[in-house]
Amino acid sequence: MSIERQAISGLKWTGAARFVSQTVSWVVTLIVVRLLAPADYGVMAVSAVIISIFSTAAELGLGASLVQAPTLDRAALARVAGLAILLNVGLGAVVALAAPLAGLFFNEAILPRVIQVSSLHFVLAAVSIVPQALAYRDMNFRWSASIELVAGLASNVVTLLLALHGAGVWSLVVGSLAGAAVRSALFMRGQNVRPVFRLGGVGRHVTYGGALATSRLIGQVINQSDVLIAGRFLTPSAVGLYSVSLHLATLPMQRVMSIVNQVVFPIVARLQDDRPRLRERLLSGLRLLGFVSVPVMWGISSIAPELVELALGPTWQEAAYPLRVVSLLIPLRMVSGIISTTIIGVGALDLWNTAINLLVLPICFLIGVQWGVNGLATAWAIALLVVLSMTIPRNCAKLEVPVLEVARTLRDPVVVGGAMYAMVTVGRMLLNGVANGYKLPALIVIGAAVYVPGLSLLNRTMWTDVQRLYTAFRS
Repeated sequence: MSIERQAISGLKWTGAARFVSQTVSWVVTLIVVRLLAPADYGVMAVSAVIISIFSTAAELGLGASLVQAPTLDRAALARVAGLAILLNVGLGAVVALAAPLAGLFFNEAILPRVIQVSSLHFVLAAVSIVPQALAYRDMNFRWSASIELVAGLASNVVTLLLALHGAGVWSLVVGSLAGAAVRSALFMRGQNVRPVFRLGGVGRHVTYGGALATSRLIGQVINQSDVLIAGRFLTPSAVGLYSVSLHLATLPMQRVMSIVNQVVFPIVARLQDDRPRLRERLLSGLRLLGFVSVPVMWGISSIAPELVELALGPTWQEAAYPLRVVSLLIPLRMVSGIISTTIIGVGALDLWNTAINLLVLPICFLIGVQWGVNGLATAWAIALLVVLSMTIPRNCAKLEVPVLEVARTLRDPVVVGGAMYAMVTVGRMLLNGVANGYKLPALIVIGAAVYVPGLSLLNRTMWTDVQRLYTAFRS
């Protein structure tokens, strides 16, 4: 099977699994949001950021190194597995012991206990890093997709049941752990490797993975500094409003990018020595991504007030503005994410991009938080525009892909998406006074009626690409 057909197969299986998981996740999220208070989500958001930052350090990029390595031997695998266990268990213990300090810094009494329970994620990750990496390396996408589906369903079911029984923030904590436990158990049923606790022979993996982990770690601290800063300066309820709106805005991106990255990274690793073919596939993927992401995310932005009132309820009305602002820039962030994954896949790591993020994002967040949730959301949008305008051209140059060619792949969806947004805004004014239960469906119909015919007139070849992709999926 060719690499392209493996990619299509991977997208098909991973996409199908994530579609089911995403549908369930959206339904459960909309129910749970009405059962919990914004403060519950605020505490969970701060805890999740802390756990994810230290998890990145504990993983040390070892999984990516195993996927990217040209060759592997069993002895090195066993030692990488041993190193992964030592790092994760050790850092997990450090996080649990230091949790009271986080409670003092963020002035939140329940936060230390939430962090300590959540630190069990380190133990679960320790035993699954190597089997998961081997599944991705072998492009066993059907198996991986099945695991992600079952784990996602387990997490959502546990979260919902606990929320219905009044568990508050613990429904989010335990639900997340339940999904991670199922995921680790299933991956271990695959190519499990018996760990050896000796470090000799893992130098190549530590070097590559360490550089990647350093970049990811700094990137995570920077990209999630908005929640950390909000946790320090705003109330838990305000943090919850911001984090939920950010979560809803980025949830489609997270799901799509998790699908794409699982498939793209091993594919890019295989194509890293065939740059013309790699560039062609990258531009084709970006064109399809723009076709889908612009109408979805700009559509969400255009109907944010009505969507929040109907889906989340009156308690969450202040989440409408952040949802509107953040959703506008998600397509550009998704484009940047695919380009960054391609950069990592060919081994062309660039710490200068990380330095740009370090300089711009926290400064903007510290300024924006002075105006509360809306100020922080505006700062997020401004900072992201500045950063991506500097990093995307650098990454394109490394891949020998003209940045103007990337812009041309997104031109038509952006033009038609702008027209769609304008017509939805006009429709809102014309429907002023109509109940949101009727207004929201009407606005969605207006948006679709503008985007689909508009893109058909402007770019007829796009539908040919979609037809080819559909045919490839069917076969």
